[in-house]
Amino acid sequence: MPDCLPFYGWRYNPEKVKIEEVVAPPYDVVGEEEKAFYQKKSPYNIFHLELPETYQKAKHLLEEWIRSQILVKEPKPCLYFYELSFMREQKTLSRKGWILLVKLHHFEEGIVLPHEKVFPKVTDDRFELLKTTGFQFSQIFGLYEDPDLLTISYSPKNLLYEVTLDQQTHHLYQVSEVDIIKEVTDYLKHQKIYIADGHHRYTTALRYKEYMENKLGTTPPRDYHYIAMYVCPIEEPNLLMLPTHRIYRLPNPEDLIQALKNWAEKVYTTEPINFSQNFFKIKERDFGICFKNKVMIFRIKQEVYERFQQKDPVLSKLTLYNFLSLMEQAFQIKEESLKEQNQVEFISEVREVFNHVKDQEIGVIFPELSPLILKEVALQGKRMPHKSTFFYPKILTGLVLNEVRGKPLDFKL
Repeated sequence: MPDCLPFYGWRYNPEKVKIEEVVAPPYDVVGEEEKAFYQKKSPYNIFHLELPETYQKAKHLLEEWIRSQILVKEPKPCLYFYELSFMREQKTLSRKGWILLVKLHHFEEGIVLPHEKVFPKVTDDRFELLKTTGFQFSQIFGLYEDPDLLTISYSPKNLLYEVTLDQQTHHLYQVSEVDIIKEVTDYLKHQKIYIADGHHRYTTALRYKEYMENKLGTTPPRDYHYIAMYVCPIEEPNLLMLPTHRIYRLPNPEDLIQALKNWAEKVYTTEPINFSQNFFKIKERDFGICFKNKVMIFRIKQEVYERFQQKDPVLSKLTLYNFLSLMEQAFQIKEESLKEQNQVEFISEVREVFNHVKDQEIGVIFPELSPLILKEVALQGKRMPHKSTFFYPKILTGLVLNEVRGKPLDFKL
């Protein structure tokens, strides 16, 4: 089971910077324009380190910021309680979790479990940055089981930051009380951790651990044996695991829609302005096609769905898996090929699909998902299709940094 610890976090010094100018969304959800926007907000924005011009420049900036006390180290190890407030369907919701260290385990051990594939090109970049700087600038997002929500039924006192970004308010609290730290970390010793976001960073950390062990050895326990994670109960009622929708650029989209009728039944047609997730009645089989300012709700035929079930009883609970299987079998189209040819766009918000889809493109909209499906997929050792999930909202990059330069973890609770 995972060994979880507090840590000596590095944080921005509020006497030197405005915190709202230096934090940013996760690096993998922004494009070049957004990256430039955040880097222009402040010469100390975290993207100067997380998405640098060169790895060496990130190293030099980091060292300069430490020398000038732009970044300061906690005087003692602690956990961080993270409360995130946001609007969803005209309601204010709040999601709670913890930032702490989790001991690195290979996926085969069945302790930290993935649900997505990783791509070497991405891990190569992250590895070079980690090797050059010796710091983790952002946290992996992990889930654990806590049906009674005991670990987040906590009233924090020491507020470090309150940041509002994109109509979401992030509260970060420092927790240094030994009894609370022990209570949280003891509970997590008996849980598995399911990776929600950050598969590439986790894989990078495993590679970095082996690299550092070759230099400094496997004992005593050192900082590179752990990774900083944001963890949240999978039962948290305001944990939203949204689908990732698609826009496809195809030569003859009308032909595809016409051919769909051999595999799926059109059960409803509406206009984008009237669309609602309530139109999806059978979540494993229903999907929406947006074409020429209409949204058509299709339902995969029962006999077709049963074939997908026989092929994979677990993944067939995902509408995306069934839709991609349908594309491959019915139309001999593989999404990977479309991606290579820049003919597919991945979008997390339904309204953005409606705003971006052009006349000769089709948007494909999927039902919302339960995080429990992720647990089932991970426990079975399966991998969801690429860009299956979008956990909302995202945690911020830059609230806490974690040093992994090879220092022994010699403190005790």
